[in-house]
Amino acid sequence: MLELLEEIKKIQGINHTEFDSMINIWIESAKLDLKGIGIVDTLIDNPNNLIKSAIITYVLSFLDVTNAELYSNSYALQKDVLRHTKEYIEVSNGI
Repeated sequence: MLELLEEIKKIQGINHTEFDSMINIWIESAKLDLKGIGIVDTLIDNPNNLIKSAIITYVLSFLDVTNAELYSNSYALQKDVLRHTKEYIEVSNGI
């Protein structure tokens, strides 16, 4: 999680720790949101660039107030792509 935190802070030009706890909450919320649509847990826990991009975009939709709508729409599109890509979705055992 620290890597994502630092990447997000760098994107936003944040060089202090004042918002770290809130950013970490949003990172975890993004992960839970992706798990909620069936994304494979191991891909969320060790994200590739596509998953990382989605998580970062989710966080920026809250952190960057000026561009919140842009990031929110982008996250919705990214999530939709992930949801429709077989290798990202958990396979159920018919239950």
